[in-house]
Amino acid sequence: MTIVQAIRNAGEIWYDDARFNTDKRPWFGKLPELATGDFSFAVLGDRCGMATAGVFEKALEVVADLKPDFVVSVGDLIEGYWRDAADAEAEWEYIDEKIKATEVPFFHVVGNHDYGNQVMLDVWRDRKGFEYYAFRAGDALFLVLNTEDPPTELSDEFIDIIKKATYNVQNDPEHMEAHMQAFYDDIVSRMSPEQLKEMGRIDLAFSDEQLAFAERVLEENKDVKWTFISMHKPGWKSEDKRYAKLMELLDGRPHTVFAGHLHAMEYSVVGNGERIQLGRTGGHAHGNGPESDNLFLWVNVRDGKPSYRVIHLDGVQEINHYKPQAHSHS
Repeated sequence: MTIVQAIRNAGEIWYDDARFNTDKRPWFGKLPELATGDFSFAVLGDRCGMATAGVFEKALEVVADLKPDFVVSVGDLIEGYWRDAADAEAEWEYIDEKIKATEVPFFHVVGNHDYGNQVMLDVWRDRKGFEYYAFRAGDALFLVLNTEDPPTELSDEFIDIIKKATYNVQNDPEHMEAHMQAFYDDIVSRMSPEQLKEMGRIDLAFSDEQLAFAERVLEENKDVKWTFISMHKPGWKSEDKRYAKLMELLDGRPHTVFAGHLHAMEYSVVGNGERIQLGRTGGHAHGNGPESDNLFLWVNVRDGKPSYRVIHLDGVQEINHYKPQAHSHS
């Protein structure tokens, strides 16, 4: 395996060219040179499934106004699970156009909705080339991984249930909760308790090639002050042996793991590492608390160490939202 530095004059970006022979790239824009080592970036949560129209687009507008050095996703930007490539292409065309218009460098991460079957995999590679890569910004290393390598194929019956619920939610948002309840009831009625329990498992898939790539990148970047890992499913909630191996490789070096998938914001610290599960940025809520709000994460890296601010989108308003009121002396 060789690792190719893709953009020598705009930061350090590597990919595994032994596995991926392509000129397509899973990012927009160029990484700016950050000679001082201080920079800021945003992390966006799941846009799907069951996306609420306009939420992710609002997040992109806010991010464009704030002008971070770049943006990282945690995946699930399209509803996906298509059997026809043209449907997948249409979804990507829409959201990619919105992302590109921000003119902020944007780094894609594979989610299960983006990459849930062979059709989706083929469309991803045709548009974006490959699914895992790494880059440096200042004194930090970013390792972008694919937790769907290979993807887990759902049955046609289950995909039909998902598609029906997605259509109902997006075309009748006023009755979203009723449609979601019907979706859950439909699933429960078709599965045994054992099958339902199995559905709740967090299953990751890392290929041997991907783990070898991660190991080599980490070995060749021991000098960084901080390492950021971006993936879709929260590996720390799984029993995946390759994820455990990855954590062994990170032992002793300050790091942060970003993930999504569960649509709820969480933060924890394990040894030298932080675990940040992103909340949703458009996807359907899985709970009712503030952790389930639509939001994104702002990260400042100063002297190689990150600090975080959670930005709730419902609290971000346009100025014309605030109407003048009649003033009374009393």
